[in-house]
Amino acid sequence: MSSNQGRESDSGRTSSRRVGRRRFLAGVGASAAATSLSGCIGGLGGGGGGGGVKIGGVFLLSGLAEALGSASQAGAELGVSAVNEAGGINDEDVEIVFRDHNNGDAVSQIRSLVQEEQVDALIGLTSSGVTLSSAQAIRELGVPMTLTDIGTPWITEHDTETYGDFFNSDDGTAAGIPNLFRTNANTTTNTYAIAKYAVDNVGSGRIANIGPNYAYGEQTWDYFKAFADALGGDFEYVRSVFPELGASDMTPQINRVLSADPDLVFTSFWAGDAVTFVQQAVSQGLFEQVDDVFDTLGADPTVFSALGDTMPEGYHYSSWYWHSAYDNQANTDYVQAFKDANNGSIPSFTGPSTYSAIWLYKNAIENAGSTEPDAIISEMEGMEYEGPRGTWRIDPDSHQATAPTIIGETSTNDDVPYEGVGLDPVESVSLEKSRAQELLADSGLPPGL
Repeated sequence: MSSNQGRESDSGRTSSRRVGRRRFLAGVGASAAATSLSGCIGGLGGGGGGGGVKIGGVFLLSGLAEALGSASQAGAELGVSAVNEAGGINDEDVEIVFRDHNNGDAVSQIRSLVQEEQVDALIGLTSSGVTLSSAQAIRELGVPMTLTDIGTPWITEHDTETYGDFFNSDDGTAAGIPNLFRTNANTTTNTYAIAKYAVDNVGSGRIANIGPNYAYGEQTWDYFKAFADALGGDFEYVRSVFPELGASDMTPQINRVLSADPDLVFTSFWAGDAVTFVQQAVSQGLFEQVDDVFDTLGADPTVFSALGDTMPEGYHYSSWYWHSAYDNQANTDYVQAFKDANNGSIPSFTGPSTYSAIWLYKNAIENAGSTEPDAIISEMEGMEYEGPRGTWRIDPDSHQATAPTIIGETSTNDDVPYEGVGLDPVESVSLEKSRAQELLADSGLPPGL
């Protein structure tokens, strides 16, 4: 199979399937899984090497997702600057060291940061597949890790009795580990927002999916269908295609979607893939032939600015944050500070989650009076944070933030510092764990909330 062929299926109204450990690891690649699941102990990290607090950041800083990883880095750097301006942590400046996990190198980069740089805490990553395949190594190294850019609900699901242990069962989807946290909304909340919009505003019709051929693309489609059905939608799922991650030519899959005659198209592209999809979908006339196009993480200034006037207006894009979605002083100050530090650019959808992760570590370490991993972890459980996305907390059991997601309509009416669309109107959407459990009960999908 060529890199641009991917996979496809014609989907009837069946309940969402569970992509367990065996099929996930096959999709991620045997070499990446082997690297992450062996030879990772080599001395538990943390505790630092004296002096101020050191944080390690691991993102995709080159290749397909360079723009997104760099935007995450910018958000973290702004957080470190703000914390240091506020007195640092225990009157010591915070230092942050960044590493690139391109080419499937996340585990070695994480291990180097912990064992060689002696970081006290970690932030990252930029891929759901990489996160799941790195989780065992993160657990064994012991240092607190806060995910800032990751969608998969599995990584913050700890209920192995209900969903099976991801690490010890072929069908398990509960992959939560004790030293891992997340500050962005996960795929559960993200797809709920889109499904709710589709049900409330459309209600019925033919839906096709096109998304990246890895864990994130598969999971978003499964969760969207589960929520759309549970919320009372009367949809027919007519086709699902998965171009390879980073595919340069998506036109075969786009044409397969169009041949199914959908009313709506659901996508889960992000970063460079989101740009490629829109450019080629516009060329093939997709936007003109359907009533709406949804994207789970396409609403990002790095995507919209790259597309310029190619991106059509009137379609519904989502992500974890948009600069004009929150009318509060903390967001106003954050957006202005980001612009001042980044030549007038507005923050990406990962910006507030990386920014807030630095502040969580400050509060946890100062409250604990220690950089010992267990002390930091204990303080972070249940911690409340008020920032650009309003007030949210870290769930003490799952370690998932109760942070919202956003959904908005592509429009040139938004105030953006580039040629192209923004979002207007745009709304923030939250989801309670109990409501998610209720809606997902028949699907077998874990909420990870």
